[in-house]
Amino acid sequence: MILPALLALPAAGGALLRGSWDLWAQALLHTASAAGLSLWLSWRILVGYLPLPSRRSLLWTAALLALGAASTWASALHASALPDWRTFLNALWMFPAMAALSKDERRGIDQAVRAAAWALMTLAFYQRMVLRDPAPSSALVNPNVYAGAVLMLLPLALETGDRLLALGLLISLSWTQSVGAWLGLFSSMLLSRSLRRTGWFWVGAAGALLCLGAIYDRLQSPEFLHRWNWWAAALRMTWDKPLLGHGPGVFALTLPAYQEREGLSTLYAHQYFLQTAAEYGLPFAALWFGGLWHCLRRGTSHKRFAARAVLIHSLWDWTLSMPSNLWLFSYFAASSIPEGSRGVNIPSRWRVPAAFAALCVGGWLMKGALDPWAASRAGRAATQRLSSGAVEDARRLSAEALRLAPEDFQAHLTSAEVELEAARLASTPETAARALSSAAASLERAAELNPYRKPTWTLLSAVYKRMGLPDLSASALARGARRFPAGEGP
Repeated sequence: MILPALLALPAAGGALLRGSWDLWAQALLHTASAAGLSLWLSWRILVGYLPLPSRRSLLWTAALLALGAASTWASALHASALPDWRTFLNALWMFPAMAALSKDERRGIDQAVRAAAWALMTLAFYQRMVLRDPAPSSALVNPNVYAGAVLMLLPLALETGDRLLALGLLISLSWTQSVGAWLGLFSSMLLSRSLRRTGWFWVGAAGALLCLGAIYDRLQSPEFLHRWNWWAAALRMTWDKPLLGHGPGVFALTLPAYQEREGLSTLYAHQYFLQTAAEYGLPFAALWFGGLWHCLRRGTSHKRFAARAVLIHSLWDWTLSMPSNLWLFSYFAASSIPEGSRGVNIPSRWRVPAAFAALCVGGWLMKGALDPWAASRAGRAATQRLSSGAVEDARRLSAEALRLAPEDFQAHLTSAEVELEAARLASTPETAARALSSAAASLERAAELNPYRKPTWTLLSAVYKRMGLPDLSASALARGARRFPAGEGP
């Protein structure tokens, strides 16, 4: 029962932790997944038999793993790309793991997802009826993201015969006011073979036309123009680095260098296909979406309907950028993989070393998930101590954050902030000069780790100017400007 519980944890539990949006939720889920999977692997190895998926599925997973890892490590924002890479790994491993699950175990996961759907729907009703929220988001961070989750949970409720849940989800979907979600629902009805030659086909056609009319009416609205700006920036990113992209999850950090209009900040491109190509590269995107198409083409009707609907929704909104939605979507897509009959026998002499290696890899993955969370907490504590005037305490906490996450640009920015405050409060010119020098070194490293953040270059230039180094001050601005091919530099 270990493996079904491990799949149910992100697919069902992820949404209940605010969609696993926060770093603490991601750290807990990644840690639990790494620990459970390494224990399961070591147990299967010690037993002497390890079930395997089909060769095609294994090759597809291995190719995505290699391309995604290359994109992450080649990224100029390597440390910032790691959290989203771990999120994708928690989705990718579901595909080979599904071959080891029986039909009863899969039904157990469906029941866990159904229970989570009841919790989400009940919370949405509470927010609407008691808290008077006109567009409830349930446990997720945004009504549109909740709408994307409903698109997947609604067909599952119908598949399990829970019509009361389906009705509640449909009502709560109407409260989100998400035109993109309704377009996904109606378009999936149009594309469903089982609904052809029925009245539901015409309901889908009429609903899709109404949604397209509503979208057409918004073509000149700021909402659409902002999206157009982000989509164009994503295309420029893809054109600039078509093979490996800029790294998982770094769209928001690289956006200032590729958008032509200033000030339109966003975390996501609001278009899952474009964002995947911009972050991972075209080969990865082609392989990922090609594999998904193959899975959805032969999946069960309800799960295929759900995954197709949320993919259409993701053409307009960032629903699949939410970790919990990505995990649930991946579970639905992977459900088409049949129970496998392949496996490998482990020779007796290799069982203990291989099991130990699996545990070591699991421990390494757990540490990699927990360290950024600990570093983030130390950095926030340093900022709080600095605001109260405790510079030495802030310096100690900042050093702890750097130890845990030496390649996190935010940790270096915090260190620079501490040193600048130390320079301001310094009692002698020599002490101030040392603090300014340390601040400049931290800012140089922060700019190296995230060259697309304009305020870093501007602050670095100001520090050099304060140190009486005008040439280095001008050089900092010039180096920063070279990182902005589309927009204006610092």
